[in-house]
Amino acid sequence: MRARPHALVLAALGAAAPARAEPIGAVGAGSELAVLGDGPTQRFDATAIVYVTRRVGLEARAGRITPDGAHGVATVGVAYRAAAARPKLEVVIDLAAGVAWPTAPAGTAGVTAYLWPTRLPIALTLSARSYALPSDAAPLGFSLGLGLALAR
Repeated sequence: MRARPHALVLAALGAAAPARAEPIGAVGAGSELAVLGDGPTQRFDATAIVYVTRRVGLEARAGRITPDGAHGVATVGVAYRAAAARPKLEVVIDLAAGVAWPTAPAGTAGVTAYLWPTRLPIALTLSARSYALPSDAAPLGFSLGLGLALAR
């Protein structure tokens, strides 16, 4: 009979524990350095991810945008939370297809690390991304990016 009160106390503590926060998504912006393709050039990017499950989300990205806005890539795809050491670190892999402007098909694949140095929902991001732009003079590209994201 003595074990029964302990089991009830443990069950009550488990029910009272706060639920683990489900990831919602991320909105981020930053700069990227195109290191292959059309040579080392500074570009800008913006990303939005909305998670539909704990690990899988939908992603929209505008990347490789030149400072004058004449060139860039807009894609939509799938993001996968490959690893997470919450609340401080998360690694997201993505695969997407879209268009490069002025007008051409494009595909991208990348990995982004989100790092939360504080308890605020603002993360530092570090990304590595490859681009396939079949109709471009430089059809393959690779870039490294650094930015900030509002993420949870």
